[in-house]
Order: sequence, then structure tokens, then C-alpha cells
Amino acid sequence: MKKISTFFGIIFLIIPMLNFAQGQIKGVVKDDKGAGLPGVNILLKASTNGTITDTEGKYSINAPSDGTLVFSFIGYAPQEVKIDGRSQIDISLKEDAQNLNEVIIGALGMKLEEKALGYSVQKINGAALQTVKGVNLATSLTGKVSGLWVRNSTEFNEAPTLNLRGETPLLVIDGVPYGNMSLKNLNQDDIESVNVLKGPTAAALYGSRGGSGAVIVTTKRSASSKGLSVSVNSNNMFNAGFLMLPEAQKSYSAGLGSAYSPTDYIWGAKLDNGTMANQWDPIAKQMVNSELRSVGKDNFNDFLVPGLISNNNVSITQTGENGSFRASISHVYNKGQYPNLKSNNTTFNVSGEMKVGDKFTLNSQMGYNRLTAPQIAGAGYSLQGYIYNILVWMGPEYNLASYKDNYWLTPNVKQNWHYNAWYDNPYMMAYEKLNGINENRMNASLTATYDLFEGAKILIRPGFDLYQNDETRRNPPGILSTRGWDAAGLYSLAKRSGYSFNGDAFITYNKTIGKVGVDALAGGTIYKYDNSYLYSSTRSGLIIPGYYSLNNSVERPNVSVVDPNFGVANPRKQVNSLLGKLSLSYDNIFFLDVTGRNDWSSTMPSSARSYFYPSAGASLVVSEFFNTLPGWLDFWKVRGSWTLSKSDLGVYATNNTYNTSTGVWNGLNAASYPGTITNAANVIAETNRTWEIGTAAYFMKKRFKLDVAYFNKYNYNIQTRANISQASGFNSTLINIDQTYVRKGMEVTLDANVLKSGDWRWDATANWSYNHRYFKALDPQFSAKNSWTKEGGRTDTYTGAIWMRDPQGNLIHQANGLTQASTYSYLYGYTDPKYIWGLANTVSYKQFTLNVAFDGRVGGVLNNYTSYKMWDTGAHPDSDNQWRYDEVVNKNKSYVGQGVVVTSGAATFDNFGNITSDSREYAPNTTKVSYETYARRYGDGTRGVTNATFFKLREVSIGYALPPAVAKYIGAKSASISLTGQNVWMWTKDFRFADPDKADDTQLTSPSVRYVGGSVQLTF
Repeated sequence: MKKISTFFGIIFLIIPMLNFAQGQIKGVVKDDKGAGLPGVNILLKASTNGTITDTEGKYSINAPSDGTLVFSFIGYAPQEVKIDGRSQIDISLKEDAQNLNEVIIGALGMKLEEKALGYSVQKINGAALQTVKGVNLATSLTGKVSGLWVRNSTEFNEAPTLNLRGETPLLVIDGVPYGNMSLKNLNQDDIESVNVLKGPTAAALYGSRGGSGAVIVTTKRSASSKGLSVSVNSNNMFNAGFLMLPEAQKSYSAGLGSAYSPTDYIWGAKLDNGTMANQWDPIAKQMVNSELRSVGKDNFNDFLVPGLISNNNVSITQTGENGSFRASISHVYNKGQYPNLKSNNTTFNVSGEMKVGDKFTLNSQMGYNRLTAPQIAGAGYSLQGYIYNILVWMGPEYNLASYKDNYWLTPNVKQNWHYNAWYDNPYMMAYEKLNGINENRMNASLTATYDLFEGAKILIRPGFDLYQNDETRRNPPGILSTRGWDAAGLYSLAKRSGYSFNGDAFITYNKTIGKVGVDALAGGTIYKYDNSYLYSSTRSGLIIPGYYSLNNSVERPNVSVVDPNFGVANPRKQVNSLLGKLSLSYDNIFFLDVTGRNDWSSTMPSSARSYFYPSAGASLVVSEFFNTLPGWLDFWKVRGSWTLSKSDLGVYATNNTYNTSTGVWNGLNAASYPGTITNAANVIAETNRTWEIGTAAYFMKKRFKLDVAYFNKYNYNIQTRANISQASGFNSTLINIDQTYVRKGMEVTLDANVLKSGDWRWDATANWSYNHRYFKALDPQFSAKNSWTKEGGRTDTYTGAIWMRDPQGNLIHQANGLTQASTYSYLYGYTDPKYIWGLANTVSYKQFTLNVAFDGRVGGVLNNYTSYKMWDTGAHPDSDNQWRYDEVVNKNKSYVGQGVVVTSGAATFDNFGNITSDSREYAPNTTKVSYETYARRYGDGTRGVTNATFFKLREVSIGYALPPAVAKYIGAKSASISLTGQNVWMWTKDFRFADPDKADDTQLTSPSVRYVGGSVQLTF
């Protein structure tokens, strides 16, 4: 909080130094026939200050005398008008069917008209991302683009996953496809727009890296008016509860068989029942005989801490006749839901544009990002995180708060804890068992454009990024949870560094000959990256407890240069490319776009190093063929595209290298030859063929826009490692197999002006999409042999053993009274959603603006492991029932599972688990068993397989633009305040105790935090 106070102190020191004149401007907006136009958007350029015209076309707005007003309305050519000190500005907008679309940023940073595109593109304006600001920009993209599935994690420092048409898209920043940048390295206030190019046709000019589409980020360059402009945007949100919070039973102690034991499981004694036991007293630090009570029934909730996200930005822009300059600094402080989880993310960005004469333009951008956190550990099942320790495996009979500032018996040597195996004191984990990060990243680009002659330009754009990341791990001796740690004490340091370079050089030509338009591009690209890794850790523990250094290793430190992220040492690669594009148009009705690219990749064998892939797209404005359109239709176009994209091999996939190990025999090092035959000469690039069709139309006097796309992506020449006879001296070889896939999907976007009346306006955007991947053909030798791997079958299968049932659906029990599991695996369902959707709403009334965004998924099954595992351990709240009470308190093991037993006969199965004959006879099950034994085996019967349907209120903001009389007291041109919220509310169909947003609960999911706060935006 001290940093936040300092930040605002700096802001308000700057404010009195800046004062600009501001006044009220009135006017009327008419169409080209002189009639007033209602609902026209009027925006003060480079600000959030705006208004709309009333039913007579009249408007009023407060703006600085040197500002610029932007007038826009669907179906009319937009206008930018400089105020120049005027108080009355009347304008006339001209109808323009060609402007029933907008300009988007396409591949290579080129500006393209949406109507001319033969593929699907969706644009998000930066202003829509700059009121509710969380930790990562990607969260604010959720539900905003059809076909883009953003999977948000609840874990600290875990970035959302972007999935575009089932694959990971390429990130491009200001025309440069960097190799080491991600959305977390960008600040939302620096973004002008985000354009999502869907599919390989849209991103064909990026080669194999663009084969899964691209997210094109354009950053800000200049302000709306000449001179100096300062903007401040501060959004602070606090923990306001949880959407999903794991729960556990609070009535029974740790142990098994109804007996207390602080070792494992929570099937122990009844609490608060007068039962006495020897227990560890953390204050006296000795064993005492005391009653088993539920003193820790709120252990997990008490362990959680209030979270906080503080996202602040200050930018300064200078704009003149011959260019502009912008500098921005941002700071994001993130405090997680567990103790000692906190990070500081600082971003500094400078950009500028310079015009030299009439022919030469120079654009540049440079950014630096630094992320530090003393602790990022604490999540997961495999890594024995906090939920694993506190909820899943430990009981409520101890008070965790007693260990908070009291976690040492012997400082740095032995922890104060009541467990003796597997589980550590969570407070010791938080403050002493540390996994810290220090990440530094820089990116820069320079774009030089020179006009050769009329219509022809040459463009040169080098761009690079570099990074230096340090990760440390340390733990004291005597820890009990040792996965990834060392019970003898540990200090390790992993250093990662590297860079990527992308250089473009193009010649472009644009000319109109009569009704024919020609737009051509030709040039080349070089992409290269080089990474290094160095890891070292103490061996056999620490000499001096509490001193964390490699110099404190008992034996000489371990050393490795093999990066686990790549599986090789010093991964590096270069791709050289030549590419071209030809776009033709006729009478602004028909558009044809053809591209070709040839790559030479360093990771491919010399015989297949060169490969070519083309694309073609076409768009036809159908509405131009009709003299008179139906009254409800304003514009209609159809489009289609086709492309062939290829993927090269991984780094060193065609090279055999020795694996080295240190200290294998008596301190001697060793090297081993790999077990894979590269088979390089016979491996070719993996290939994808994609076609797409779509349509877009405006309706109801341009108040509605509908865009629909359908795509089909065929994947063949699949590269894989196939097992071979070990008699050859190897175990696998790299080959192309005959198994192929096809991915099919549909995307629908509806933009609507739902309400337009007087000062009221309601705009909404709805997105809906699905895509699924299927087996197109199988390889007779290498394809899996089961009932669900079949031509036409989906690939996202969820399979496993099932509980056996009779023909009437009754559970089959064994003779011992326990449920019978199948010996074969069966198909439960599919993991991908049936479809995903999003709905964003903006409602404005005078100076007030309400933004509400919903999104969700429907269908698909996931492993609800948090709920499933708690049945096994005895922590599940539903296990606290009369059956358990009778067994523990009354010693009555009388649980009878509902279902049947086999009395005679047998069933036979084929290799896929299908019944080929069945002579079984059944009778009701009457065998009494231990409830503990039955519940640990059967649980709730789902085996964790759970419908993942949910929907969320993702973001909400209620804003108010302050009157100019108020804003000018602090010297501001404009000012607004907002109440903001992110991750506000959620409904799930079946999922319990875990947020299914990430689509993965296999490692236990931390509590899903609701954030609520406020935002202040000022422009000087």
C-alpha cells in the first residue's frame, strides 16, 4: 500500500503543473439530405470522453479548445474535426456503403478493409480493455472474440491460455512476431487495438508460426491533438470473497479405521465427542493428552489472505507536425490468496513516429518489462501445495493459526509441526520453502517506410526481443513434502536467457486502373532465436542451515545445461523466407487475395529444408448486385479462403547428441548415446490444409451486424516417434505416419445497437463458437487400437474404467459388498466444450456508462479431482453423514451399497470391452461393509468425471465522466471515475469446489477470487 500511496503522490504533484482550457461544444449532425442523424457517436480523440446525438441529431460535449472530435456512425464515412477554439460545430455525414466495415490490422502490420477479406477477423478497441484492468490482458479478452477460448487460471502467476480454433495463436506486436513475448509483458493502457486473425489463411504471410492464426496487438503512438498530453489510469481491486472455495468435513480427525493418527488420511475419530488423545501442543512444543476437538474447522479459510490487484499507468505524449513521441510507465502489484504470494510487474514503453519530408516515415517502439516475486509456490497436488496439505490430507483437529508465527522448533533446522510424514507446516512453506522469480524482458522494433514513386513503397522492419530470467528454490532441512525439494536442505538457481530476431524487407505497390485495384507485396523475412540455460543446485544438503548459497553445498553442486522446457541444451533455430502477395479488386465489389511463401528451416533435414505454401481468399459484396435491397438489409457480403500451411521439426530433432550426466560412478561423469534414430532424410514437414467460408451483413438500418464463419482444417504428414525393436540398439525413430485429422468449427458474431433513444444507448456484442477435432484416417500400424479411435471419431476423448452395471442400470457389487470396476477402459465423453459464448454490453446515459461482460462454456467433461480425491482421503463434506457416524461412534459397520450381486453365470468381452456373451443372474446386494471402505472406493460414483458447463459475470464497470467544471479544478482536460469488478459471479452445472474456467482440475484448483474496486482516469 505504501507503493500505491507514493504513486498517487507523484500523480498529484504533476497535476497542478498542467492546466488546459476546456469548454462546452454544441452542434448538429445531419445526413447528406439535411436530416438530423440520431445516435451518432462523438468522441474526443485519444480519450474516453464521448457522447451521442439525440433524436434531432443535436449533441453537446465538453472538450479542450485544441482537441479533435471524431464523428462516426455505421454506414456513414467517419469524420475527424479539429475544434480550433470553436463552441459550435455542425457537420454533415455522407452515406458510404463501403464503410459498413472497419479497417483492421492484418498480417505484417498492413491496414486492410474488412469488406475485402476472404477470411475471418475480429477487432477489439484498446479503450474496451482499459477500465477493468487485472493482472493479465488476456483475461479481458475472454468472451470478446468468437473462436477464441481463453482459459483463466486461479493460480498465482499463472497466465491465461489462449486457444484459437483449438490451437495456440501467434502473438504479433506492432507488426513483429516476437519469439519471447507474451500478453503478460504488455500493459493494457499501451494498447490501441487488438485484431484477431483466425486461422492460417489470415496469418499465411507469417508462415508456419501463423498456422494457428494470430493475435495482432497495435500499441499507441500519438495523441488526438498537438502539443503535450498526460494520461493517468489507476485501477485498484480488492478481494471481495470467492466464487469457488474448497470445503471439507469438520467432524472427524486425521487417521484411518476411526482412530486418530496424525500421519495420513482423515477417516479418524469423531471430534467434539470427549475422545482423548496424545496431541502436539505447538505453544508448549510437546505432546499433551487432550480432547480431540474441531479447533481447526476453519483452517483453510483462516490461512487465506485478502488479495489485491493494483494496476497503474502514467503516459506522456508529445504530438507535432512531423511526428509524435509517447512514453509510458506501468506498475501492477498482485497480492495472491495465500501468504507471501506477491509480485511486482513494471513495464516501461516508449514509441514514436517521425516524418522526414513527404516520402520517409520512421516508426519505432521499445519496451522493458520486469517481474519479480519472492514466492510463487503453493499450488498443485503433485507439488504438495496448500490445498493438498490443509484440506485434502490433514484433519480439522489442530489449529493452524497457532503455527503462524511459530513454525520453528529449531530455527532453520526443524519445523514446529504435529505431522511426521508427507505434510509440512503451511506457514513454513509460505515463508521458508521459497520458489522466487526475477524476470527481465526487452523488445524493440524499427519500421522505416520510403515512397519510391507513386503507389510504390519500400518497408524495412527489424525487431528483436531478449530476456534474462532467474529462478531460485530454497528449503531448510527437515521438510516432509519433498517433491521438487530436498529433505537435507536445498538452494538452486536456474538462469535462462536468450533472444529472438525478426527482420522484414518488403516492396509494396498500390494502384487503381479504372475499376480494377491492384495491391502487391514482395519481400523476405529472417526469423532466428537462440536460448541458453544454466542450472545448479546444492547436493546432499546445506553445510550451514539458513545460509542459502551454492557455496554452502555439502558436496560439489549439481550442474545442468539442458533446459527442461526444450529438452535440449542451447536450443536455437533460423528460418529464412521469401514471400509475396497480390490483391485485386473490381469496382469495390469483388476482391481476390493470393499469397505465397517459401521457408528454409534449419531444423529440417537438408533434403526437405525448403517448403512452399500458398493461400487464396475472395470476397464478394452481394448487395451491390441489387438495385433495391429489402428494407431490412443494408449490406451483405460472402467470402471464402483456402490455404496450405506447414510445420517444421523441433530443435535438434534431426541430430543425434550425447546425453551427459555428472558424478555417476565414483564421482566420474558419463555420456550416453540417445535411443532414437533420427531418420532425418525421410521426414517431411507436417502439413495443414484449411478452407473457410463466411458471410457478413448489416440489418435494420445498420443497427445490427451478423458475421458467420465455418472452417475445415485437414492435418496430415503427422510427425511422431515410433517404437522399434530394441534389438536394433535403439527404441524409437522419427517418422511421418498415415494417421490424419480434421478440425471443423463454426463462429458467429452479432453486433447490435439494441437501444438508441435520446440520451440512452445500449450496444451489445454476442459471440458463439464451437470446434472439434476428428480422426480423418488411421494408420494401420501406428494408430491406437480401441473402440473410440476410429475414422470420424473425436480426438478429445475422456476414457477410463467404469463401475459395472446390470442391464437395468443397477450397480454390480462383488461378493465382499464393494462395487465392481471394469477391467477395460470406456469412453465417458469429450473434454472440449460443446460450444463457448460471450456477451458484452455497454449501456450509456449522458455521462454514465455501464459495461457488463458475460461468458461461459457449455458441455464437455473434466476431472473434478478436488471433489473426487476428498472422497478417498475422507475430507469430502458429503462423507459427514449418518453412516459414518454410526461406524465411528457406534462401531456399527452396516453400510449396504445399493445395487446387485452376481449369483451365477458370467460375461465375456472382446478386446474393446464389448460384451460378446452374458449369462449372469443377479440378486439384490445385502452384504454389510465398512462405510469408510465403501466410500473410499466408490465416492459419489462419478470417478471425478464431471460436466464442466459454467457461465461467469467476467467484468463489470459503472463509470461517470466528470463535468468539465470539476475536471478543470485539477487542471484536467477530462476525468472519469468507475466502480470495477472482475471475476464477479459464476454458476456451474455440476463442478464443485473448483473453478472450471481453466478446464483443468487435475492438480487441485486454488480458490477463485472475486475482485471489486475502482478506477480513476485523467487526461491533462
